[in-house]
Amino acid sequence: MFRISTHNEYDSSLLNTIKRIHTDFAQYENSSDKLRILREKLHQLWLRPQLVSNPAMRDYEGYRIAEYLEQFLAEQTINDKFFTLIINTLSKNEHFYQILLNDHIRFQSLFHTNSQKSVHLIRYIEILYLHCSSNLVAKSGLEFYRFVLDIYCLRYLHKIPRDIEWLAVCSRFMYQFYENTRKYLSSTDLIFMNQKDAIDYSFYAIDTLIHHSVVLNDCKHDVILADIITKTISVVWEQNPSVDRSIQDTLDQITLIQSRSIEYLFETLSTPTKSKFSSAILYLFPRIQLDAIDSIVRNMYTDGRLTGERLVAIIKCLIDLIDVPIEFSQHISYETWIAGFCMTLITFNHHELLLKVIDETISLLIDYLFLTKTADNACQILFWFVRYDKRLQTFRSVVDHLANLFEKLKTIPNEELKTKLIELCQMGIVLHPEYDISNESILKQIIHSVPQPDLNILLNHKNFHSRLHSLNMENDQKIKNRVGISNLGNTCYVNSVLQALYQCVLFRKYVLEQRFDERVVLRELQLIFAQLNLTKRAYINAINFVRIARPTWFTVHEQQDCAEFLGYLLDTMKNEEKTISSNEIHRLFTIQTCQRNRCQRCSLESYREESSNYLFLPIPSSDRSQDNYNYNQSATPISVMKNGLKFYTALNGNSLPNSTLPSCDTTTNSLNLQTVFDCYFQKEELENENQYRCEHCRSLQNAERSIILQTAPEYLILSLNRFEYDKQTNIFRKVFTKMNYPKLLNVHVYPSGAIPLLTKYNLLLIIVHTGYTLHGGHYYVYARDIKSSISESDEQNDEWFLLNDDLVTSSSYEAMMENCAQYTSATPYVLFYKRIGQQQTEETPQIHIRESLIRQMQEDDSNYERELEK
Repeated sequence: MFRISTHNEYDSSLLNTIKRIHTDFAQYENSSDKLRILREKLHQLWLRPQLVSNPAMRDYEGYRIAEYLEQFLAEQTINDKFFTLIINTLSKNEHFYQILLNDHIRFQSLFHTNSQKSVHLIRYIEILYLHCSSNLVAKSGLEFYRFVLDIYCLRYLHKIPRDIEWLAVCSRFMYQFYENTRKYLSSTDLIFMNQKDAIDYSFYAIDTLIHHSVVLNDCKHDVILADIITKTISVVWEQNPSVDRSIQDTLDQITLIQSRSIEYLFETLSTPTKSKFSSAILYLFPRIQLDAIDSIVRNMYTDGRLTGERLVAIIKCLIDLIDVPIEFSQHISYETWIAGFCMTLITFNHHELLLKVIDETISLLIDYLFLTKTADNACQILFWFVRYDKRLQTFRSVVDHLANLFEKLKTIPNEELKTKLIELCQMGIVLHPEYDISNESILKQIIHSVPQPDLNILLNHKNFHSRLHSLNMENDQKIKNRVGISNLGNTCYVNSVLQALYQCVLFRKYVLEQRFDERVVLRELQLIFAQLNLTKRAYINAINFVRIARPTWFTVHEQQDCAEFLGYLLDTMKNEEKTISSNEIHRLFTIQTCQRNRCQRCSLESYREESSNYLFLPIPSSDRSQDNYNYNQSATPISVMKNGLKFYTALNGNSLPNSTLPSCDTTTNSLNLQTVFDCYFQKEELENENQYRCEHCRSLQNAERSIILQTAPEYLILSLNRFEYDKQTNIFRKVFTKMNYPKLLNVHVYPSGAIPLLTKYNLLLIIVHTGYTLHGGHYYVYARDIKSSISESDEQNDEWFLLNDDLVTSSSYEAMMENCAQYTSATPYVLFYKRIGQQQTEETPQIHIRESLIRQMQEDDSNYERELEK
């Protein structure tokens, strides 16, 4: 290999230029224009004809420049912008760059001479690889990566412990390789070629994160490092070197690497220690697949690596970390993780240990309620403890501090925390009917001065409390073959949508009978539907579906808008359906409308056709300062306020004019959904500030606007605008307007544009939102069971169910109406109506479930029976 000595006195014009640039680089690095000029000048010098035509001279000069850069590594300094500028220049000549990357002897020597702090060296290597062009990635780039990983990175893991700076740069180097393989290589190459190396890296990373000392006052740099490391770990966990790469991407199971790494994490966190673990480890938890935890913990408990005492240590460790900087704690759902470990203690009948945890941590959690950055997480944990604990003293411990806490909330408003505390008080009273509140002024004030919580939510808490203390943790008595869905931590918005779509029999038949193969979301939905149809379990776990189907902009473990999720999900499934040349989902759910604008000056008409998944209906909002309901014109629908996010609504521009809104008598609750629906399609006068821009008149003119429904889908979905942004108060608020929701809805459809056809729809289900904020509260479903027919007058089969996460109970239409009328926070939000056919009745279609799904469910039922035996 051609190389030169560093003692050679020859300095090329390019090298001299680079040296001068380095001397004066401070005046260039903060100016993008100056850097661009330098870059162009260096490129011209490097690609001048005499160098291109003389490979020996070109290589000689290139190595001289590389040696000049490497002198700074010995001095333990590296300026990223300067190095990037020079290496970007060298990479423009691919022939030389390929020679440089393949010069492994050179780099091996470089690794040995840099035996001290090596973060500068690995950063230099990373920049070199970062500028590897797409033409070189598949061969030279791959060889260079493998060489650096094997000769340097893996050996370094065993030499210097817990060097988070070096680990972060090394991890970024690995992640860049992962991105390149996805982008440029036809067959994805793995970060690690064997499981041992991957596990060694993962262990080192976990150990480093756990023991890293975070700078509390300014932890931005630590956050960057933790994010880089955990992002790379998540990729390493997903890859499995022991499996054929051609099927790697189709695997949906936990790998041995991830399993071993999680076990190591739990073993370390449960080991007694006098020191507090680092908050940096919290960044790892969102990267862990929750569906893998249950089996891992059970296996570790069975073989003795986890005991009741060690589970207690993990719970206390997580509680101790609540007061870490918000940059770390905001990424972990404390309630989900702590509740999960508490449930494990209950599963193995360690109630006494769980009570000990509560006794030892409750004072600390109450103190955390008074701190702004820890209050929300502390409240979630206390909520779970109170819901579990039979002892009145736990609830009393919280109540004793409520007066001071509510006084603090007057100066530091936190409406979501206040709402949660109110629900906690109501729940505590329900769970402890023996508790005498006559002398508790603060409790009496809370109960009588705020809206009553949803009765269904309180009953859900009570049932959950009973189940926690029953011998059989699973409710094995399924009601009418109905199955619940576990809440994985604010995933009720997903559960309600899944139950609603499953209720649509024609859609259920389509999903269960088709072959979807690589259609990821439809395939996972098919599995969920098969479980809801065939499983012996009382409730199922939809964690894979949540992970696959959740929009990228939804924050994990936070409550989201179920209507937004429903629209996104239907669009995703429609796009997947197109690849199999089908339009069944489009036929079942798509609403086609046409908006007509007629200029009153020239009579020119314009038309705009739109398709949507549901109609987004404005409703009158409640003005509490008056006795009647008025439309708040300062309030903007939530869909308009989501900057930069796609919100799936229909015809957002068609707001109801104030003159066409129906009036409502609050004493009789006379406002009817039929009236609101009809108002949506009434003609609207566009005048004053709302004038229409006419293309013919080329100016703003008074106009008349109307909307017609062109198609009548099998399932008509209506979403009520329950959340508005109030410009005057600068907050999102909920519209609590009470309404009647008729079983029969009359819909006028204009298939030919002129002659309307009356189409009748029967109410199929209602998704209810209970709570006071958009990103808080809870969703559940009232659903009608259609056994054999659906018609205008059919009452004998009018059987309803309440589907509230994993709890399924019998209900009725009357119970639903009474609940929503009595409890302020319970408001129907999304409604599904089923079209009534020309025949008076429609037989429920026979569903022929795919044989492969039946076998999967039979295998799962066998696993379930073995779990019960254990």
